Parts: sequence; structure tokens; C-alpha cells
Amino acid sequence: MVQAKNQALIDLVQPIIDEQGLLLWDLSIKKVAGQKTVELLVDLPAHENISMAQITTFTQAVNEALDGAAVDPVPGEYMLDIASPGMDRSLNEPWHFAWAKEAGNPITIALFAAKDGQKKWTGLIKAVDEKQLVLTVDGEDKSFSWDEIAKAVVSI
Repeated sequence: MVQAKNQALIDLVQPIIDEQGLLLWDLSIKKVAGQKTVELLVDLPAHENISMAQITTFTQAVNEALDGAAVDPVPGEYMLDIASPGMDRSLNEPWHFAWAKEAGNPITIALFAAKDGQKKWTGLIKAVDEKQLVLTVDGEDKSFSWDEIAKAVVSI
């Protein structure tokens, strides 16, 4: 869950996100080739594509907020990477699946173990709840528990 990853950083960027009318899709802090990287994926909330100009404006505001913060929300040296989640975005949070369902986007899921002889399934989301995901695949509804799903992306 994005909120649990780094609340201090979220507290710093959320007012900027709200002010600019953006949507925080994901936030991660990871090591890439020995370099700590803070990645923020932002988009527009109404299934529109964010522009490079909007990402640039957001990046500048975040940099200013980080530079002016009394306490650095990400201790140590790091690289800041701000981007769009892309058309084939990963679906990690329950609301990501609701977003894809609302947009009518087909998704592809990869399972940890094969189900009905397949490890990958592509279809439209019929239902999402706290226990499972239901996809309509070739006119047939298939249910998957969250524990079965290794990865999910919007299928383009």
C-alpha cells in the first residue's frame, strides 16, 4: 500500500498532488545499481493521459518542497524519479483494479501457479472485492483470489 511505504514523503507531496489535480498512482523507494531511488508515478484522475509538461511542473514543485523540508523525508542520498505509470501500468492496489474496471481496460494477470492449465489470463474486470478478482475471459467469468495473483497489468 502506498500509504505505508513512506508517510513523511506522502505528507510532503500530497498537497502538491492536490493543488495540481494529479493522482498518485504509486510510490516506491528501492535500490537500483546501488543507488537509492525514490519513484513517484503520477497521472490524471479521470483516465486522461498526463503530459510531460505536467510531470515537469510537478517534479519542480516536489524538488522545491524536498529542498525546503525541515526534515528530509528520505534520509541519505537518493535519486528522484517522477514519471507516468504508462498505458500498461501495474495494478498493485485494490483501487487500481477498480480504476481499470471503470475505464473498461482489459487486464492481464500472471498467477503463481497454473489454474485450469494457464498461468496468464487476460480479460475485463467484472468484479473486485476484498477477497477476489473476477475476470470475464472469452465470455466466461473466472474468479481469482488475491493470493493467486503474482502480477497484474493493464493490457494494451
